[in-house]
Amino acid sequence: IYGLALLLERGILYQPPLAPALWRQVRLSVCAQARERLQLAFGYQPAPSAWLLQGVLNMLGQPLGVGQGNNPTCQSARALSMWAYNDPDYLLQMVAWAVRDNEIIMHFEGQPVSSATSAGGVAAAVTLDLDPVSLVVVPHLDRIYAEMGRLCVGREGDPHRWVNPEFHGWAAGRGFAINVDVETGQLVDLETFIRHFYASYHPYYNGNQPLIHPQPAGVAVTDSAARFIGWHAITILRAALDPDGEMRLYFFNPNNDSGQNWGDGVQVSTSGNGERFGESSLPFGQFTSRLYIYHFDPLERGEPADVCEEELQQVIGMVHRSWGKNRVPADSLQAQPPAGE
Repeated sequence: IYGLALLLERGILYQPPLAPALWRQVRLSVCAQARERLQLAFGYQPAPSAWLLQGVLNMLGQPLGVGQGNNPTCQSARALSMWAYNDPDYLLQMVAWAVRDNEIIMHFEGQPVSSATSAGGVAAAVTLDLDPVSLVVVPHLDRIYAEMGRLCVGREGDPHRWVNPEFHGWAAGRGFAINVDVETGQLVDLETFIRHFYASYHPYYNGNQPLIHPQPAGVAVTDSAARFIGWHAITILRAALDPDGEMRLYFFNPNNDSGQNWGDGVQVSTSGNGERFGESSLPFGQFTSRLYIYHFDPLERGEPADVCEEELQQVIGMVHRSWGKNRVPADSLQAQPPAGE
C-alpha cells in the first residue's frame, strides 16, 4: 500500500507507456525458474505473481529503496533504481523479460548480449535477501554486466567507460573520467579530475545547471579509519545547498548501509541535511575526495573549473590521507627544486 501511495504521488502514471505496462504485469505468466526463486524466498502463498506485483509497485514508488543485499551486485541494483527513477516503463520491460522468458537481451555497441548465454556474472550466486523484483531480475543483469565487461577485454583503460552507458541507457553520459591508472593502480591526473568534476556537477562552476538525469559513478569506499575497502557503484542524483547553505552532493547508495563513516571526518548523512527519501549526501568536496569514476556529457562540459586553490588542496589532501595514501606516484613525491635552480 505504501509503495502504491508513493507511486501515485510521483505522478508517473501520466506517462503513456506505464498503464499498459502495468496491465501486462498483472497478467504476466511466471516462468518456472522465477517461480522457484520467489517461492524459496517468500513461500507458496501469496502466489509468486502477487509478490512480483507488490515488488514492482514498491520499486516504482520508492526507486531509491532498492538494495543489493549481501551480494556484489551494486551495478545491477543501481540500474534498477535508475530505471525506476527515470525510465519506469523500461524497468517494467526488463521485469517482463526476466519473469516470463527467463532471459534478458541487451545490446553492447550493437551486439546482442543475452543473460541466457553469458559465461557468468560478478556474483557466483545471488542470495535471497532481496526484494521480489531484484530477486528475479538481478541474476540476469549481473550476467549481462559481466559479459559486457568481457567484451572490453583488450581495450586500454577502464571497461566502465564503455559498459556503463550501454548498460544503464542513453541518459548515462558518454564522457568518462577516472583518476586511477588501471594498470598500476596509481593516482593519475587528480587535479584535472577534480576540476572537471566541479565543472560538470557543481552549480557554482557549471552555470547553475541542475543535473537532469541521474548518473552512474564509482567511489572508493573507506572505513572509519579512512582505509581503503573497495570500489563501489553509486548514482549521482543532484547537487544543491543544504539548509545551512553548504553545497552538498546527494547520491544513491545501493548497499543497504547508506549512513557510513568513511573516516577523516567524512560522515555520510541520510537525514537532516536536505536529503530526500532514500538519498545519502556529503559536502561536495568530501564526496569528491572519495570519487574515482564519473560520467558526463562531453558536449556540455565546460572548461576545467577555476576551483580555489584552498578547496582544491583540501580535496587532494583527503584523497592522499585515505584511499589514495599508497597510490601516489613516486614522481609526485619528489621535492621540487627551489626557484632559480
